[in-house]
Amino acid sequence: MWSWDTQPNSHAQCKFIELIFDRTGKYPNWDPPSEIPVGSYGRIDKATGNLITQGSIYSDDFKHYLIDAGINFESGEHLPEECPEESEFTTWSKNVKRIESNVDSQAGVPEIATAAIKGTWQVKKGTTGAVLLMSNPRIKRITSDALGKLARIQLLQSMHLVTKAFYCPAFSMYLSDTSGESFSIALLGSAPLVAPVDTVNAMATTRWWSDTQSGLTRNGCKTEHCFTPLYELLHVRHPRNRRSSPSPVRTGEMLWIAPPVPWAPLREDGTEVPVYINDNTDSSDSEPE
Repeated sequence: MWSWDTQPNSHAQCKFIELIFDRTGKYPNWDPPSEIPVGSYGRIDKATGNLITQGSIYSDDFKHYLIDAGINFESGEHLPEECPEESEFTTWSKNVKRIESNVDSQAGVPEIATAAIKGTWQVKKGTTGAVLLMSNPRIKRITSDALGKLARIQLLQSMHLVTKAFYCPAFSMYLSDTSGESFSIALLGSAPLVAPVDTVNAMATTRWWSDTQSGLTRNGCKTEHCFTPLYELLHVRHPRNRRSSPSPVRTGEMLWIAPPVPWAPLREDGTEVPVYINDNTDSSDSEPE
């Protein structure tokens, strides 16, 4: 039976990114412990889906660009703002639906009744589904006013910029196979709001539970907001050249747009769709020799 482990030519990471991006317009980070800092700029690697960072607008080398764009870096107007913490963030691909199920009835897992996050999902048979869950996410983002000024910088006009990032203490990612399974995921236990004073490295008391039978799972739990499972990547809009329909006047964040994933849509098993090139250049009208 097919699975991600038995398909050597599949691109599981890119398939997960493709599915979540299609739903949210944002890029999931396949390796959430590796931070994707706001203000980083670069390009998405077509082979892996990773952001290849080429710099940061907060580096000393970038200060002269900020000054030329009319940004007073000493005032901190370009620094990311931190939004209020939310209780959870949940999203799933379009071929997945959340269904009513008595998750609390799972034998041998009494903590489910008081789980902070829990749910059951059904994947449409013959398709691949993706689910992304975050507990207590905090968003850091560049303000709209700062983005309006950053759009003037020529270097950034050929780059993608991380304008928003989600930070959380617990995340769970799941990429199904095509069997059409239903599965449940829950975040069990609770983490202390403040670590004990005499504890150097407090361990989270939360843990993820799931009854998934196939597919790929990635998750993590800590006490601090150290994971970045999702980020917003934008690039500067290029003006249209058509005289008949002039570009509307845009300011601030409207000067930017999310770049699509840099690969052609993948098959359900994560493999590339083959491209056939007709090497026969002979004319149909040519006479046989």
